[in-house]
Amino acid sequence: MEVFLLLNGYGIQANVDVQEKLILDLDAGRLEWENLTIWVKNTSSLHQL
Repeated sequence: MEVFLLLNGYGIQANVDVQEKLILDLDAGRLEWENLTIWVKNTSSLHQL
C-alpha cells in the first residue's frame, strides 16, 4: 500500500505496524474496504517535490 502511494506522489502518515494491522484486519474480515479507504484518505498527503 505504501509503495503504491509513494509511486503516485503520496505519503502515508502511519507507521508500518499500523499499516500491517489494517491489512491483516482486512484479510480476516474485521475491516471493510470502505473503512480502509476512509483511513487511507485521512492519513495520506501529497508530497511536494
